[in-house]
Amino acid sequence: MKSKSDKNQSKLPWWVELLFVQIGLPDSWLSKYLKKKKEAANFINENKKNIVYSAIIIAGILYIYPIVRYTSSSASCIDKTTKYLKSNNSNRSQNGIDINSLAVGYCHGGSLPE
Repeated sequence: MKSKSDKNQSKLPWWVELLFVQIGLPDSWLSKYLKKKKEAANFINENKKNIVYSAIIIAGILYIYPIVRYTSSSASCIDKTTKYLKSNNSNRSQNGIDINSLAVGYCHGGSLPE
């Protein structure tokens, strides 16, 4: 039978049992961990609004960054191709719209005219 003292004690979490009872880590580490855990919980409770706003801003940046990178890369490709076409086709009479459309087509998987 279990005694009254056994009933009053709560069961230890499995990780406390493993690390501090079975392996034998110092008890001071457990008290420091529990103190930091309590401080972190208090900090989160006091700053929930700021944490949510920060998470939304970070998620927005992570969502938009690939779009910005793709657009920048595409614009750079179009600019370089336009300069190349202007330097090689100086004797042909093509206007700027035609050269730009050829550059856009090339940067999106097309081929350059010969």
